[in-house]
Amino acid sequence: MPPNELESGRFPDEDLPEGAVVDGEVLGRSLSETFDVVVVGSGAAGAVAAHTLAQAGLSVGIVEEGPWLRTREITADVHSTFARVMRQSGMQMLTGRAYMPMLQGRCVGGSTLINSAIAWRIPEDVVDDWGARFGLGDSISMKVLEPHFEALEHDLHVASVADEVLGENNRLFIEQARKLGIGAAPMRRYDNGCRGSGLCLTGCPRAKKQGMSVTYVPWALATGRVRIFTSCAAVAVRRSTHRATGVVARSKSGHPVVLGARYAVVVAASTVQTPNILARSGVRARALGRHFQAHPGLALAALFDRRIEMNFGATQGAESTHFRKSDRFKLETISLPPDIAGARVPGVGRELSERLALLGNVAVWAAQVRAEAEGTVREGWGGVDRVRFTMTKNDLAVARKASVVIATMFFEAGAREVWPGVHGVPSVLRSSDDVRLLESAPLEPRNYNFIATHLFGAARMGKDPRASVVGPDFAVHGCERLYVVDSSVFPTNLGVNPQHSIMALSRLASERLAADVRRGRLAA
Repeated sequence: MPPNELESGRFPDEDLPEGAVVDGEVLGRSLSETFDVVVVGSGAAGAVAAHTLAQAGLSVGIVEEGPWLRTREITADVHSTFARVMRQSGMQMLTGRAYMPMLQGRCVGGSTLINSAIAWRIPEDVVDDWGARFGLGDSISMKVLEPHFEALEHDLHVASVADEVLGENNRLFIEQARKLGIGAAPMRRYDNGCRGSGLCLTGCPRAKKQGMSVTYVPWALATGRVRIFTSCAAVAVRRSTHRATGVVARSKSGHPVVLGARYAVVVAASTVQTPNILARSGVRARALGRHFQAHPGLALAALFDRRIEMNFGATQGAESTHFRKSDRFKLETISLPPDIAGARVPGVGRELSERLALLGNVAVWAAQVRAEAEGTVREGWGGVDRVRFTMTKNDLAVARKASVVIATMFFEAGAREVWPGVHGVPSVLRSSDDVRLLESAPLEPRNYNFIATHLFGAARMGKDPRASVVGPDFAVHGCERLYVVDSSVFPTNLGVNPQHSIMALSRLASERLAADVRRGRLAA
């Protein structure tokens, strides 16, 4: 694959074939084109699908709701970046017993532009569970997925965070976890020469993070068989009786964009948007929009008497799956930019000012909960996506235990203060003795500062059409030539970061689709 920064000094998202990008922000007329396959979405699933299909010789049209933020446009400013590339500027919410922010990228590359590029293969126990409970059998297995993981890891330079860009936030986490007998290690990430700028959350300014907007999307366009329609929101899949024939979209400038599909439509619009697109397209599966799952995350911060400097190092560079199977949570680091970190600083007036002045001494460690709760995805008034989700008492007990573990690690590492961010617990803990206050924190979702970034289900896969939306072949039950390849098909959540698994399943599905076309099983 091409290097990230070309010898000319240009980035991969700059050297694109003429006419390969149609910008819906400035589109001045309606469009109608036909491709072999139309892919909805350009994030982890959609970009991999488009590239895989193009490599197989098929023409592909990609429909992307958001804009393309090029590498040279990336800045460290959180507000302007979130406003442009995140759904509802990062203010989208899960509703239920408590509101929970739900972060989704809405741009070329999707959430891969603004996530931490963490590469985790799907755990084998999860795959076994899918086979046993949902009848996936040999269709989705570790043996089947292995070559796809290997190909992705080669293409995207998956490697553990290098020591020189680990940074103190990550290094301290690993050191302290190991002292307490908690297995921990540097993260494996999509990394083509990270410089430790700590800017993953607003996009990599040197295209070293291997997000889709600098890898599979431009690589797909470079084949000459792919066009991407940016700032064009998919309205619905066009159908002829029981067969998908294309996609109807609307450009941001207000013009209809109709893309015909000779062989198939592949929906990769995310766990939230995919079910609503399918519903608008006439899919009436009983399970559609149900069984939504997530990994609610929470973070604790700590103030030290020495420098941590979160502005240097991998944004997320260290983790522990020590508690994944036994207690259903995963520990990890996260370096927050000052704009966001400042919101976690407790106090008012002079006390707040003094702590803000010491922001360079602050570390942030987090936990993601493998929640057992299930929610629903629906479309509300005005086409707004509505997600309802309430964590169970068991989920909250998991979150509380994770908070206690992190607070204990912080104090053992020499923290002066720990800031738990849990209502009903003092906003500042000053010694390890205070951790007992966290141990008795209320099991009430409104008392915690959760955030949802890993989303699953709502169009889940299974053999039984009465309990699932797509089959083990990724095809929507009852509609020919319509496939779903994003995490909405996952029967359950994973307990680890899902991007790598999303891409592997998308690559598997796309290779199978291309083979069906090649063998004449799908006639144009």
